[in-house]
Amino acid sequence: MTRVVVPLTLDEFSALEELSILEFRDRREQVRYILRAELVRRGLLDTHLANTIVEGEPADELQPA
Repeated sequence: MTRVVVPLTLDEFSALEELSILEFRDRREQVRYILRAELVRRGLLDTHLANTIVEGEPADELQPA
């Protein structure tokens, strides 16, 4: 697993916190979910692999297809 540090403004952090609460995810998982969705939308992530991921599954338990 690779870790990435992403600096956020207070507004961005607040929005992330609010969304993660609404969607019942940890903030880290919410960021991962948003990032994956955008990568799939842009065609940069194989949708076959993306479709094997169970929503809400912890990142450290993901296995390649």
